[in-house]
Amino acid sequence: MRGASLCLALTGCLRAGRAVAPPRWSHDLPAPVIPGATATADTVAKGVLHRAFTIPEGPWAVHVLDVDQRECWTPVAVKGAPGAAGRSRTSLLASGASRAAGAVNADFFLFDPPGVPTGAHVSEGRVVTGPGSRPVFAVDSSGRIRMGVLSVTGVAVSALDSIPVVAWNRFAPAGLAWFDGRYGAAVDTATGTVRVTLSARPGLVQAIDTSGAATPIPSSGGVLVLGARVPAHVRARFLLAARSRGRFEVTVRLAPFHPREAVGGFPVLVRDSAEVPGLDSAGAANFAPVRHPRTIVGVAAGGRRLLLVTIDGRQPGYSAGTTNRESARLALQLGATDAINLDGGGSTTMVVARERLGNTTFEVVSRPSDPQGERAVGNALAVVKGCR
Repeated sequence: MRGASLCLALTGCLRAGRAVAPPRWSHDLPAPVIPGATATADTVAKGVLHRAFTIPEGPWAVHVLDVDQRECWTPVAVKGAPGAAGRSRTSLLASGASRAAGAVNADFFLFDPPGVPTGAHVSEGRVVTGPGSRPVFAVDSSGRIRMGVLSVTGVAVSALDSIPVVAWNRFAPAGLAWFDGRYGAAVDTATGTVRVTLSARPGLVQAIDTSGAATPIPSSGGVLVLGARVPAHVRARFLLAARSRGRFEVTVRLAPFHPREAVGGFPVLVRDSAEVPGLDSAGAANFAPVRHPRTIVGVAAGGRRLLLVTIDGRQPGYSAGTTNRESARLALQLGATDAINLDGGGSTTMVVARERLGNTTFEVVSRPSDPQGERAVGNALAVVKGCR
């Protein structure tokens, strides 16, 4: 147990012969109780507790960042460097987030290009990677937490012709995608694609490339990328418009809302205080019904309470990890009314802020399963101080 002791039923306790105040926590947010578990807790900051549960049934070692959002704590999506690519350890990502109390690893990510999230990554309203078909954990402009699927709606207009834009800072193999500078310096290599580089307004065509090679993204403007699997007549129409008209006006937006912060995950585990059907078959055969380390984010107490959860795994005798269904059951026991699974396996990591000699460091409180310890990941979900 780290930090201040938790005195669940007392107004104070004794340590080394002196009175110790209980953790600063809202009196109307009782501690979650998991049958058969041993629980400890320590105060990270006012309104943020780090809870640790040892559950013999698994066995499972579970860590929870229990956050009272009324104390002005906000979840934010964190990348280690500008653009979509790049990997960093969760502890380093947390240290780069201003006034963070802690963090967990977030979305699944690609290894080529390294660290590109497989789902949406939106930070302060800026779309670094757009959504795919999987759900997201998101915070909307009002501060409300939402979990569900986002989509892209847009159009590229040239004279009287228009082609729908169906992806934003993400390839659309069977459609048209828009890449802007928030994605990075260049659009990655993809055989069979057509790229049209546009200046900023009025969207003049600067270059047309059918080689599929990496394409620089201008600092203002962007690149339209037509997927390799579009019908031949759409490809011909797109090339004709680019060559003969020489300009496109591009509009693109997220639907049904534009999040302030978002990270991808899969699958949604709990919806409206009930386990989501089909969890045993969500994902690959070795994913859903097999025990792995897991990272979960959930909400409770009418959205007031944010729960960041890690379950250690692949460590016999210490913690076995959970299946999707066991993860959902645990989220419900913690009081979650809605919860979504984030990346797991060797990526599963929780870090919490520790003040030492006036400096803030981020301690890894979970036990990552990789032999080398904490893994570099694509992005993180941190809780930071500030009402937004």
